Amino acid sequence: MDEPDANASSSATTHRADRRPLRAESPRFADSFGLVLLLLVSSYFVLAGAGDGTIGRVVSVVILAATTWLALRAAQVRRHIMRIALAVIPLATVVAAVLIVVGSEETASIVNRVLIILLVVVAPVAILRRLVERPVMSLNAFYGAVCVYLLIAMFFATVYGLTAVIGDRQFFAQLSVPPKDTPTVDYLYFSFVTITTTGYGDLTAVTTLGRLTAVMEAIFGQLYLITVVALVVQDLSRRRIGHRTDDQPRRDAGRATDRDADSATGPPGDGPAPGGGAGPPADGGAGPATD
Repeated sequence: MDEPDANASSSATTHRADRRPLRAESPRFADSFGLVLLLLVSSYFVLAGAGDGTIGRVVSVVILAATTWLALRAAQVRRHIMRIALAVIPLATVVAAVLIVVGSEETASIVNRVLIILLVVVAPVAILRRLVERPVMSLNAFYGAVCVYLLIAMFFATVYGLTAVIGDRQFFAQLSVPPKDTPTVDYLYFSFVTITTTGYGDLTAVTTLGRLTAVMEAIFGQLYLITVVALVVQDLSRRRIGHRTDDQPRRDAGRATDRDADSATGPPGDGPAPGGGAGPPADGGAGPATD
């Protein structure tokens, strides 16, 4: 009587032991690229609403720092890299916020854009590394690929603003304000219009460097879409088709089993006659007696 209980206890212990490494290998927020995407989209609206004042720049730096931390966490980078990130990201955010508050307008703009460039470079690299290492693609992998696409556009938007401030020349042909007074939303808008090859034409680059950078962004963005994103979507489609193909033999086997059971039972009325008596005599049997 005690043997089944011992086996059950041993099985439960083994099951718990098997689950421990899985929990260790899958930390909190692992592969949560959907959350990263949500935070990125939210940051764009925050940047548009907060503006380019001191508060707006500090808020944008804090949001992008949080996005970078979450992206590293979702990408499951190595522990020593995560420890460095946990030490460097908050420190750099605080230093940048202090410089933005107490520094000059030009210094604040440069520091803000340099830190943003560093953040939007680290996050895509970590996400792409995770996507390459994943043995199986999933919906979270698709979210990760979209995050990288948005971060690429944000990287180029920051580069446009940084080149304008450092060169002290207006980036857009349609604007006449000083480079430091150009809204960040205009750079983001121009970057997304460029990377998606929409080309409205209401804002255009006036400098040669700006035009070349815009061309590079358009080409890089389209190559990314037709390679990385397309491969992820194709792999997801194959997985769904594979699941359907694997389930089809099971359904066919179930139908065959049902048909065999029906054949063995037979239609009603085919069983032996009621009472179990003998049936009528065969043709060769003895007939009625004659005189």
